[in-house]
Amino acid sequence: MKLIFISDLHLKPESKDKNQLFYKLLQEWKNNITALYILGDFFDYWLGDDDSNSFIEEMKSNLKAFTSATPIYFKGGNHDFAVGKRFARETGIKLIKDLSVVEIGNRRILLSHGDTFCTLDIGYQKMKRILQNPLLMFILLKFPLSFRYKIKEKLENKSGEHTNTKPPETYEVVDKSILEFVKKNNANTVIHGHTHHPGAYLIKDAIRQIERYEIPDWEDHIPGGYIEVAENKIEIITK
Repeated sequence: MKLIFISDLHLKPESKDKNQLFYKLLQEWKNNITALYILGDFFDYWLGDDDSNSFIEEMKSNLKAFTSATPIYFKGGNHDFAVGKRFARETGIKLIKDLSVVEIGNRRILLSHGDTFCTLDIGYQKMKRILQNPLLMFILLKFPLSFRYKIKEKLENKSGEHTNTKPPETYEVVDKSILEFVKKNNANTVIHGHTHHPGAYLIKDAIRQIERYEIPDWEDHIPGGYIEVAENKIEIITK
């Protein structure tokens, strides 16, 4: 049994080299792994399943070809949480919820994009609850795509104005919060992305030691990284 985990590729029409690298990896993994897990910010942005361009259609074709033989499980991130059921149907991917658990060997692995663990950023967590509210999402997706692109641009400009205006630790995952989620979900390992700090970390408290693995991002590090899990071995692969 072999699982691959990727996150934070931030693919878009302009990232042609990264897009082609991803397609190449799909060809290598197809029929050779048990499943591929995509844990958010796979797309640099996603404004609705009704969007279409040559990049999106090429992506759909490649994903569909892969899922015809090997399953893909997808958890949206803060950049692509709008990926929905239509895209899933058209590509064959399976949408999973945040804080899902997968078992392999003697591990119960808690999966997340990772932003859920950034609990010191209270403003972000409030905005996340608003933007990802199912009712608001339903309403926003009824607006024309052109209007959604304008909203995206305004939100990006606003976000840029406030980036790095708080203490650095505000934007990081919080060990105490991770331990609480691990206990609630009876897990012993965590795999996530989001903060672009790939690596293997240990989290300890008075009664347990948890292994936390952050997936290599393709934005601030050399593209092509991922995490491979085979039975009880977890390996961070970098290019």
